[in-house]
Amino acid sequence: MKLGTTLALCAALVLSGPMAAIAQDQPEKSEVHIGAASVGMTYLPLLLAKQLGYFKDEGLDVTIAAFSGGSKALEALMGGSTDVVAGAYSNTLTMAAKGQTLVTFAAQVNCPAWIFGIAKKNEGKVHSAADLKGMRVGVSAPGSSTHMALNYILHKAGLQPEDVSIIGVGQAAGAVAAIRAGQIDALIVNDPSATILMDSGDLIPLAEMRTEAGNKAVFGSDYPESSLYTTKAFIDENPKTVQAVTNAVVRAERWIAQATPQQVADSVPPEYAGDDKALYAKAFENSRRCLSQTGTLSAEGAQTVRDVLTAFDPGIGSASIDLGATYDNSFAGKAAGRAP
Repeated sequence: MKLGTTLALCAALVLSGPMAAIAQDQPEKSEVHIGAASVGMTYLPLLLAKQLGYFKDEGLDVTIAAFSGGSKALEALMGGSTDVVAGAYSNTLTMAAKGQTLVTFAAQVNCPAWIFGIAKKNEGKVHSAADLKGMRVGVSAPGSSTHMALNYILHKAGLQPEDVSIIGVGQAAGAVAAIRAGQIDALIVNDPSATILMDSGDLIPLAEMRTEAGNKAVFGSDYPESSLYTTKAFIDENPKTVQAVTNAVVRAERWIAQATPQQVADSVPPEYAGDDKALYAKAFENSRRCLSQTGTLSAEGAQTVRDVLTAFDPGIGSASIDLGATYDNSFAGKAAGRAP
C-alpha cells in the first residue's frame, strides 16, 4: 500500500473516532458576549460558570457585561452588541407581545429572591404598598423585571403604576447608597444588597420573595425570573454555542447545590462578593432556595409570569403569545444528562 493511501486511511480512522465527536460539538462561536441585568445572588450560576472555568471547558471565551437592569441588557441584545442576556424570563413575554421572538434556554432561578421594603425613615408611616402613593420607589432600572414586579404589587394594593415615582438605582452598591442617602422611600432588591440593608436596619421589609410562602403571598406561586435568553435567530444559527453555554451554567448550578455558603462566598469574584465574605455567605443562604438546580423552566412558572404581567398590562393578556415558544428546555435537559 502506498504511503499516501496509508496516511489517508489513518486520517479517516482518526476523524471517525473521538476527535470527530469533539469536532461535532465545537460551538459555532468561540467568543460569546453576555449582558447581565444584575450581578446579584440570582445570577450566581452565570458568574460561577465563568469564575470556575466551566465556559472555558466548553471551548467558550465568555465576556460578561453588567448592566444596571434588565431593560438595558435587553436593549443591548436587540441592538446586536450582546449575544445573550442573563435577565428576566418575563422579557420574552413582553417582546412576544410586540412580535419579537426571544427564547429562554437556561433558567437560573425558580423564584426571584427579592425583598420589597421601605426606608427606615418611613417606619411607622408606611404600613403597606397602598401607603406609597406619591413616593419614590427604587427599582434596578425602569422597564426591568423589578419594575414589573413592583407594578404588580402596586396593582394588588389598588394603586396604578403612575401613582409612584420610579427611580432606577441598580441592584448593588447604587441601591444600598440610594436608600441610605434618602433618595428613595422604598426599594425592591435582591441579595446580597437585601441582606446588607436589612441587617443594618436601613430597609424594613414589606414583602419577601425568597420562600415558598413569600412567593405565594405576592404572586400566588413561585415566580421564575433570572434566566439566560437570546433571539430565536441566534439559537437557530448557533445551537452548539447555546448548548455549550447551557452546559456550563447547569454545571455551575449543580456545583452550587452541593457547596457550602462559605465555599460559594470564597468562589465569587471579589468585585461581586464585596469585602465581607461572611455577610455574602449569609445572603447566599437567605436566597439559596430560589436557585435552580436543573436549568429548566416549568410550564406552571411560565404561566404565573404571564398572569402577573397581564394583571397590570392587559396588552399581554390580549396578545397572541405562544407561551411554549418563549422557552426551550431541551438544552438544559441535554446538559443535565452529562456527567457532573
